Amino acid sequence: MLINAQMLERAGIEVAGDWDDWLPPVRIDSRDIAKGDLFWALEGTRTDGHQFVADAFAAGAQIAAVSEAWAAQHAGSLPAGKVLFVMADTLAGIQNLAREVRRSLGCHTVAVTGSNGKTMTRELIAAALGTMGRTTSAERNLNNHIGLPMTILNATGDEEYLVLEMGANHLREIEFLCRIGYPEFGLITNIADAHAGEFGGFDAIQRAKGELFAFLAETNGAAIVNLEDERVLEEAARVNRKAGYTLGEIPAGWTATVYPGELVALDHWSRPSLRVEGETVSLQLPGRHWARAGLAAAAVAMELGGEPGTFLPALATVEPLPGRGRVIELGEGVELLDDSYNSNVASLEAALATLAPAPGQRLAVLGDILELGQFEEDEHRRVGRIPELDEIDTLIFVGPRMSWAAEEATLLAHPDVRGFSEIEPESLADIVRDALTPGTSVLVKGSRLTGLDRFVAELAQN
Repeated sequence: MLINAQMLERAGIEVAGDWDDWLPPVRIDSRDIAKGDLFWALEGTRTDGHQFVADAFAAGAQIAAVSEAWAAQHAGSLPAGKVLFVMADTLAGIQNLAREVRRSLGCHTVAVTGSNGKTMTRELIAAALGTMGRTTSAERNLNNHIGLPMTILNATGDEEYLVLEMGANHLREIEFLCRIGYPEFGLITNIADAHAGEFGGFDAIQRAKGELFAFLAETNGAAIVNLEDERVLEEAARVNRKAGYTLGEIPAGWTATVYPGELVALDHWSRPSLRVEGETVSLQLPGRHWARAGLAAAAVAMELGGEPGTFLPALATVEPLPGRGRVIELGEGVELLDDSYNSNVASLEAALATLAPAPGQRLAVLGDILELGQFEEDEHRRVGRIPELDEIDTLIFVGPRMSWAAEEATLLAHPDVRGFSEIEPESLADIVRDALTPGTSVLVKGSRLTGLDRFVAELAQN
């Protein structure tokens, strides 16, 4: 992407070396460097990226973004032909430059936030918009104060659509990301209990997610509204430009545009088929709740002038990301639904609702839900009382917090409850293998730091 010296100057960045106005791909890990890249040295909690500038140059980086303090000591030994971007603070610098670059882009920008389903909804939106024009979207989980700037800086400069994901675990974070990404359209998937501990309660979660709609109200942007979520509806009341989408009834008093959809079928993993304006698409995403995400993507595309007959087929190409609802074949008809990337109570309820109608014996491995703070015991006990647990033949609870859920399920006389406060992935895999029979359906769900992804890898390789 071409940028200019004025943009760097406004971002507080000076150039050392012979630079040609070209902004190459930006990387923050020296191990990801390809020839010609820009390595941005960030100070982390464990390591300082400045320690790897030499490695990045050796790997082929053309530019390194560094602090003034580092440059004062090392600029004299800069390898021939290499360039430095120098700034007071490299974290502020990447955010400031992303803000400048975003203002220079002439594309429609869509921001997605919410308690559950942000990433796959983002993927669905990007797939739909990709049929309408060149589209750049966030990769992996690049949705925070570093990841969102990287998405913007790695844009091509000639895209028609930019899709940003915004995550948060405290108030004012989404507002901050909006000031960088400056979205024209915004969508809140839902408002539930994720990060309740960090936020300090569910009302604070609503305020935090609502910061996206508050920004749109301030800038005359457009909200794409989930009409089935009362908290989202409350936040949308402040926005003048808006359109809604729903698989159900239209709320009383809603007068803006509505994009209705219909859930027409579910397969054995509850992968939904969705009908929009007479066109039908079957999604690859396990769980009936993804029908709503598909409709959200359709609503964004239609609001931007797309025709369902053109963009809906693209939704069928979106596959679950690793750990986010991918079905793994284990042999002898055994299938594992890998949802080990993260968890909160609402997404766990949805995952259990997906497992409950699955064929054969049903087994669930459920790990701790983190970031619940003062609510963690109450919420884990609520997990043990989720009605869908009655449909699951074997329940395996992993982690000290899930012991509360195991107690509740046992009190409710579930016939096969097993709890492990601590267990190695290999040992857990052995226990699960012993419980499997041909045709068993398995769910694995837990917060990322529970480490159930390592259990999935162990089970899948044998």
